[in-house]
Amino acid sequence: MKFINLKLKANSYPIIFSDDYGDLLCCLKKYLNSKSVFLISDSNVSKIYLEKIINILKKEKFKTENFVFKAGEKSKNIKTLVEIYNYALKVGLDRKTVVIALGGGVVGDVAGFFASTFMRGLNFVQIPTTLLAMVDSSIGGKTGVNLETGKNIVGTFYQPKFVYINSNFLKTLEINHIKNGMGEVLKYAIAFSHKFFKELNLLPDKSIFTLSDFDNIIYKCCKFKAKIVEEDEKEKKGVRELLNLGHTFGHALETITKYKKYLHGEAVVLGILFVVKLANKIKFCDDDTKSNIEKIILNLGFNTKINLKTDAKNILSLMKKDKKSVSKTIRFVLPQKIGKAVSHIEVDDKIILEVIKDFIR
Repeated sequence: MKFINLKLKANSYPIIFSDDYGDLLCCLKKYLNSKSVFLISDSNVSKIYLEKIINILKKEKFKTENFVFKAGEKSKNIKTLVEIYNYALKVGLDRKTVVIALGGGVVGDVAGFFASTFMRGLNFVQIPTTLLAMVDSSIGGKTGVNLETGKNIVGTFYQPKFVYINSNFLKTLEINHIKNGMGEVLKYAIAFSHKFFKELNLLPDKSIFTLSDFDNIIYKCCKFKAKIVEEDEKEKKGVRELLNLGHTFGHALETITKYKKYLHGEAVVLGILFVVKLANKIKFCDDDTKSNIEKIILNLGFNTKINLKTDAKNILSLMKKDKKSVSKTIRFVLPQKIGKAVSHIEVDDKIILEVIKDFIR
């Protein structure tokens, strides 16, 4: 068992790395004073893991209730939340109940939002089951749901009591969801570490990624994320915005395709490609940086061709609705070089449109 202690002014918590469910039980007992547990999962994860986790909890005399919603980004909305609120009242949850998010990023965001708002706040725990959730979304306390007009527009900052990461969950993850997680992994390398970028570049030469490879990747990404969250928990200093590299264009892409065409990490990769092209066009990064990032994205097996039946102005309009925009001005996170990204970069709309048109055709 390994730990990363995420230190905040209030609500500090550990990120626990372990393949032993006994460690999960120990942490539940150590950090939470309740035997009432409410598990929230989705229709994919629940088929494989929900009964197993419930049985583990019941052996230790935990009282469990659970709610399962349909898997996918389309379920990440107010309607799903209302269904969970009503079910929670029906089964008699109280303020001492602990919410456990068992699933990927969508489950974590929805369960976290529920926990932060039901009865003005319940303790909750993250058990991420996807690579993307392990390296990114389960850490840092961001919760939220989507509106038809934008992603993560409604949400809260609400930290878990702990995060339990067990890479064995990856054994049942389909390859497209592994690639989905690698999109966020790549973000960390480009934004924070040239050395990590070089390590990732070596991975496609291996025919099989081992759990040891993933353990290393996950731990390093969690270290990056924890450090940033400690510096700027609620994204008020501009530091945490660096974690949004590729997300402004990526979120617009997800919204305009109604969450049907791209997984989040795939959209982020395309968003990274977009901001690299934008940065290069305004001479913010050099040609070698652009070329090296484009190469690693192709080497990791991502499809970089976009075929959208939409106008560039529509994408620009959605990007301006991004929650990081101010007075309808987009504040980009742009790569200056591999291992260094810079936030709060404003670019003229005319140039943005030129890059969008060139990118989507």
